[in-house]
Amino acid sequence: MSHKKFATLAVAALLIVVVAWFGHVTNQEVGGIVQQQFTQQQLLLTRQAAVGIEGFLDEKTVLIEVLAADASDTSPEGMARSFIPIYYRSRGFFAIQFINSTGVVVSGYPPEDAPIGFDLYAENKNQAFDLAKDRRETYTTDPTPLFEGGLGSYVWVPVYDDNEFKGTILAIVRVSSLSERFLIDVMPEEHGYMYMIDYSGRSLYDGAHKEMIGAKYVGSFCTNNSSYAEILSEQMQKKEGTGYYFDESSGEWRIVAYTPVVWRNRVWSVATSVPASDVDALVHSVYRKQILFIAIVIVIILAGSGSIVHIFSRWNRELENEVERTTEDLKKSNTELESANTRLTELDRLKSEFVSIASHELKTPLTSIKLSMDVLRSLSGSEKDIRTRDELFGIVDRNIGRQSRLVNDLLDISRIETGTLKFNLEHVDLYDIIRESVRSMRDIAEEKGISVHTDLEGETLAITGDRDQLVQVFVNLIGNALKFTEKGEIRIQVRMVAGHPEIRVSDTGIGIPPDELDRIFDKFHQVDSGLTREVGGSGLGLAICRGIIEGHGGSIRAESEVGRGSTFVIVL
Repeated sequence: MSHKKFATLAVAALLIVVVAWFGHVTNQEVGGIVQQQFTQQQLLLTRQAAVGIEGFLDEKTVLIEVLAADASDTSPEGMARSFIPIYYRSRGFFAIQFINSTGVVVSGYPPEDAPIGFDLYAENKNQAFDLAKDRRETYTTDPTPLFEGGLGSYVWVPVYDDNEFKGTILAIVRVSSLSERFLIDVMPEEHGYMYMIDYSGRSLYDGAHKEMIGAKYVGSFCTNNSSYAEILSEQMQKKEGTGYYFDESSGEWRIVAYTPVVWRNRVWSVATSVPASDVDALVHSVYRKQILFIAIVIVIILAGSGSIVHIFSRWNRELENEVERTTEDLKKSNTELESANTRLTELDRLKSEFVSIASHELKTPLTSIKLSMDVLRSLSGSEKDIRTRDELFGIVDRNIGRQSRLVNDLLDISRIETGTLKFNLEHVDLYDIIRESVRSMRDIAEEKGISVHTDLEGETLAITGDRDQLVQVFVNLIGNALKFTEKGEIRIQVRMVAGHPEIRVSDTGIGIPPDELDRIFDKFHQVDSGLTREVGGSGLGLAICRGIIEGHGGSIRAESEVGRGSTFVIVL
């Protein structure tokens, strides 16, 4: 009997040792997983902030570059007026200024932040101005102290008219604008903070140590041989990663995750810093549950093995749920990162469509022009050759016009998207505009054998608008209808609806599929059909029409049935 008791106790002790060893190994593995997931979560937060900052800075830089490209023949007063819509709509600039070719500030917005008459050369502040001028490209600076307080980065964009240097447009972006939008609310105050440094280790933003902004951490916040100095060195080398450091001011170990921010010729580094105790608390929480689990298992082993499997399974499921809850924040961060990647993919798709359409629309007329010129060189002076020459000159003229229309469309869509398209509003007769548009397209309609009818109520209809741009809208709509109508008619009807003019431009063409109706006004979008590819086009006409109509405070929409024609409805 004693031998049986000893054997039973030995088996129970062996089981207890096995369970204890298994619990210890599990504790180590779970602790490692929790630590790894926590640091990866912090790294994803820094990547998200870096992507946001890079996108914000690139957007503001491109806005100024587009403005500079259109400003070569603009006066200083006109330049200042063009600054106003960009300043208010972009919501990111501290000030925008124009500096003439001699280095003197001649205009800017807002007026109180534009030092009119300030001479860069006289004040020995011309280094960045000269770099932008000599390189003929945008030059950006690291944040420097502003007279008004805080730090700001300068964007210098040269303005050239052919090879003549006109000056530079200077835009100032405050670092506080970046921190307020992308850094301040990312981390709860009790669980850590974010900071950002430049390539020299100088603080650009610090959510917990405001006094460090503008100073270098090494020497002010930590010593040269500290663990934090090693991490700062990695950041200054434009690397990405995570690490531990000892905070000399608070006397605690912290976890830091850092990633670079790349903006043109500048590279900064953004990082999150959280107490290592946050991870320890998560790990200890798991440890406590596992220790309790082991104790219960030991009691169950001593009391009887019948219920071990059931209890073990239940606690194991609870452990898995705890890990899942710990990783939930990581999944949310992944979702946000995937959304940012989707937006970047859409931008890349638009770029590819633009290159494809523009190259096709440029290559076709250039080929026709070259072939015509080759034939012209071989012609003699006979009457037959003279007629052929006239026909070839006509081909050259039409294709030059086609290229000019493409360039004008690209300029119009650029002005619409940047909000710089100007409207010359005046009292005009809507019926005169429609009749003029019909007259300009009548020859093309007659050549295709398609009649254009107008159904107008009364003799005149006075509105306020830009005559030339409204003519462009109706010419585009009539031209589209002619492209996609092989036979039948085009009809333009005008009636008053709820006190506003409603114009309906209808055709009997091929129609538009229902799933394309919401996308036909997007730039570079073309309905995928054989006839669409045959007639060509830049895919900008309807986008320009929408921009002009909405610029007049109106709306435009399309109604269509495949095989029975389309109707474009404008309400002014």
